[in-house]
Amino acid sequence: MNPTDSVLDWIIVGGGIHGTYLSNVLIKKRVTGRDNLRVIDPHDEALTSWKRVTENVGMEYLRSPKVHHLDLEPFSLKHYSQCTDCSERQFIAPNDRPSLSLFNHHAESVIRRNGLEKLRVKEWAVRIDPGTAYHTVHTEYDCLKAKNLILATGSGSAEWPLWAINAMNEGALIQHVLDPKYDANQLPTEAEILVVGGGMSAVQTALSISTEKRRVTLVSPHSLRMNNYDSDPGWMGPKYLRKFRSVSCFTKRRKLIEQARNRGTVTSDLYHAFRNQVKKVSCVRVVDSIISCTVLTEGLNLLQLQSGEKLACNAIVLATGYRNRRPGGEMISRLIDQYNLRCSACGYPVPQSNLEWFDRIYLSGPLAELEVGPAAQNVIGARMAAEKILNMY
Repeated sequence: MNPTDSVLDWIIVGGGIHGTYLSNVLIKKRVTGRDNLRVIDPHDEALTSWKRVTENVGMEYLRSPKVHHLDLEPFSLKHYSQCTDCSERQFIAPNDRPSLSLFNHHAESVIRRNGLEKLRVKEWAVRIDPGTAYHTVHTEYDCLKAKNLILATGSGSAEWPLWAINAMNEGALIQHVLDPKYDANQLPTEAEILVVGGGMSAVQTALSISTEKRRVTLVSPHSLRMNNYDSDPGWMGPKYLRKFRSVSCFTKRRKLIEQARNRGTVTSDLYHAFRNQVKKVSCVRVVDSIISCTVLTEGLNLLQLQSGEKLACNAIVLATGYRNRRPGGEMISRLIDQYNLRCSACGYPVPQSNLEWFDRIYLSGPLAELEVGPAAQNVIGARMAAEKILNMY
């Protein structure tokens, strides 16, 4: 690593899908060299949060097609699959969606082949001080300086309903599948388990934890809705984005993003898999909303539903998504307040068309969605962000 007082070309804050892909692009397009690029991320290895969450929910296949991955060449994942000895089905319809195992192994090969692990600084970024000649990123134990900075901080924290917070404080066994501390091994093996949510994570979780001795009830505010896409594929190119970016009011852009996202939907394979589990009576679906949860005894909870019905269960798993607010925590809030950076009414940054938010400070992932659109936080969103940030190169 460069000495503390040296100035790097680039620093990326965040070592997930976006941060890792962007580091690969910067190196392979020769925008900078390895000695002048660092990725600040607290985890022991790249994609730690991605692997943890996908394992928690029991994901088997991605929703993204095979051309969405961490390498630059579109068919890199397909070529990689042809060179691997794998007994599982590697791609499924529609759109040749890769298995999670194949995607992760390919990602690891990209990281290893391009020496991306060596770029990582395994610390939390806690403060950013922009400057004229360079920006300073303070970590818990050090500080690094760079001419250019990319913020790729991920999706933020999990959404906990108030009734669940209250019940947990009373001693109920409640976990959120997106929380770092989630542990499916804590769920009783012979029990009634409640999964709360109506989208991909909820259905995947319900399927992954149900067994012959563990019956799972999925409580969703709506019936299962089938859609193979997070948002229409037209949002990945000019079909919809040209009109989206012509809208100067960012409150309207936010509304367009919310309307475009197929929240609470599942792919066709998951839809049919869950219906099959319902037929086997190892899964049950209840279309309702939870009002409150009362702890009757240790390991037994009673839930009051909006319809007036009641449900008893031994443990609860929330799959209610991420909090619908700007990610990045105190570090981003401080940056906004101290330098009066432009944000929309929803709290999210308003960057320029090249995703520059402040002089040589760029955005990727959810922080960039008011410019990149509804696909910003997905795997393809990393590629879209890179194209905009590095267009000058």
